[in-house]
Amino acid sequence: MTIKTSTSFTQKALDSFWSDKLSSDQKITGLPNVLPKNIFERLIGETNLRSTVSGCGINTSYDAAVKQCEAKVAAIVAECQRNNTKYSDNEFNLDDMEYCIRPLTITESDTVIGGERTKLRSSKKSMTTRTVNTRTGTTKLTATKVREPACAKRINEIFDAPQFFTGHEPHLQDIRQGSEGDCWFLSSLGCLAVDEAHPQLINKLCPKRARNEKIGVYGFVFYRDGEWVSEIVDDKLYLTNPDYDDCDDDRRSVWDRSHGRLDPEASRADYKKTFQTGSDALFFGSCADPNETWVPLIEKAFAKIHGDYDSICGGWPGEGVEDLTGGVTTEFITADILDKDSFWTEGLLKVGKDFIFNASTRDYNHPDPDQLGRQGIEDDHAYSVLRAVEYYGNRLCLVKNPWGETEWNGPWSDGSKEWTPEALHILNHKFGNEGIFWMPYEDFLNRYDEIWRTRIFHCDWFNWHVAQHWTTVNVPWSGDYNETSFHFDIPVPTTAVIVLSQLDARYFGGLTGQHTYHLSFHLHVPGQNSHVVRGYSSGDRSATTEIFLEAGAYEVFLQITGYRDDTLPKIEDVVRYNWLDRRDKLIQIGLKHDMAYLKGVVQEDIQKKDKRTSLTTPVTLTTPSTFTPPTTPPSTPAPPIPKDAAGMTKDSWNASCVVGLKIYTNHTIALIGLGKAADAVKVEISPDLAKKDHGIHQDEKENFSD
Repeated sequence: MTIKTSTSFTQKALDSFWSDKLSSDQKITGLPNVLPKNIFERLIGETNLRSTVSGCGINTSYDAAVKQCEAKVAAIVAECQRNNTKYSDNEFNLDDMEYCIRPLTITESDTVIGGERTKLRSSKKSMTTRTVNTRTGTTKLTATKVREPACAKRINEIFDAPQFFTGHEPHLQDIRQGSEGDCWFLSSLGCLAVDEAHPQLINKLCPKRARNEKIGVYGFVFYRDGEWVSEIVDDKLYLTNPDYDDCDDDRRSVWDRSHGRLDPEASRADYKKTFQTGSDALFFGSCADPNETWVPLIEKAFAKIHGDYDSICGGWPGEGVEDLTGGVTTEFITADILDKDSFWTEGLLKVGKDFIFNASTRDYNHPDPDQLGRQGIEDDHAYSVLRAVEYYGNRLCLVKNPWGETEWNGPWSDGSKEWTPEALHILNHKFGNEGIFWMPYEDFLNRYDEIWRTRIFHCDWFNWHVAQHWTTVNVPWSGDYNETSFHFDIPVPTTAVIVLSQLDARYFGGLTGQHTYHLSFHLHVPGQNSHVVRGYSSGDRSATTEIFLEAGAYEVFLQITGYRDDTLPKIEDVVRYNWLDRRDKLIQIGLKHDMAYLKGVVQEDIQKKDKRTSLTTPVTLTTPSTFTPPTTPPSTPAPPIPKDAAGMTKDSWNASCVVGLKIYTNHTIALIGLGKAADAVKVEISPDLAKKDHGIHQDEKENFSD
């Protein structure tokens, strides 16, 4: 079809506009380095950075992270014992609230939540009036809503008899959300703490040999961008209320009037006992037991590894489970579920076995949520799904609110007419406002807008392996399929979980720039026009699918849609604004940013041989260029532009994204290759894998289909 080109003034203006905005240069370039090259190279030292990981056991990365974590803790303990001191974490000193709470920013209001779907950030509602039972009677202390912690103290200053775990395995009733908007994270943590399901998953995050409670050092491991990483924290925690001497005059006068018959020292001690002792004194998350500490410490480590507490405010619950387990999450919109019976039998009934589930609600933007008629289910909030059972024809779900209170009040709620002594015994349920409740499956689907299902790979009966490959791709303005594609071979029939991911930008908040990306992909057999399956977006970071694949070669075509929000701060502006006043913070977050983007090996940098890419071929990581501030515009006036084209300045679309393909199978994948979407790039497979016995996998296929 021939399109006749217009020669009108409007057409010339449009042609000029598109010429300026959409560059014809398709060369993929590395993304900007935040830190100067010499500083970055000195900080990373001999760090081993890999963009390609050949097929390996699912726990290989985890075992390495635990070993590193234990070694760090052992070194800290030895040093503290030599110096006769408790451990103090100078990298995340809670006394510096500016560093530990607030992200890199330009102004207080430069963070904008864009799009129709905002991340869940519901926090436990703060009480402005607190009733306190004291020696002299009951007193009400009224104060303004607390927006930040008052002070930080060590665990032995807060708890009478502190213990990481108080004599039992971590339990779902332990978890209570505080003033942080991290319901997405704590609901994910709650899914791991079900006694009859996966109590070992909490223990995997907190290796026993990676903590010393006497010294005050705790080590944890989390999953990030395809690998496990470790983090170390000390035992300081934030409190809601200030020390007695630091109270404002009004607050202290109210307290003193209610304790007029006490001497000053007794009044001071009673104040500390009331407001600064036990789990209730903590500002952020806490355990239900007044002396248990594992919840606030793991939340602190999660905040530190992401940069600060603000960075973990708001998120998708499925991504939280991924960060804690290394699993793969699929998001389901409840209104879009085709077969609700199948979703029950093949999905929810397997909670705690093959899968972990969360559920979430959207923000209804109602001035009085109690008037929505949602029967106790909060809006803009995440919940843990703990069990699913069939009881005398009733399909029931056991759900937990991470607040540790506020429950469903419809059918099968605590005290409802459906309960009998037999039902309480069989379902092992007790009434109480601890945030744990049963509800019918039909109401569960009607009240929750999204369900997040995460496949867990830690089960011993499934010998999972993973291979992954990361690269940097240009993102076209039009949202077309990308020129870069991934290719892989399956040597034998197997179940495959395929994940296309982008970097977790939560780790470098403030330095994410103005672009965001939405991922999806099509899986093809080379030479066939129709696709085998489509990978749908799940949360912000990835697109996934799970499918049984026959042996053979496959292609993954990428569809990455980019969005630019000009109201968000540019990276160079954030650097200019913070390089003097918040140097340490900029170095910390900038280092996380630059190391993450080293994963994105540009395709042209990969060595090629006869159009083949092999994992046995060494991959050289190119050092990103040094950050350079934008040059000053020339003083000479720009050439005049047509009046109709006013405002069409040179601010072209220039979007690049680091993406990685991860493939989980029951047997090692030799490699994942890169090529052009239009090319049939052949990838090599390991001869050993090609000789795997076919019959075993046929049995596996039959089991999977059941």
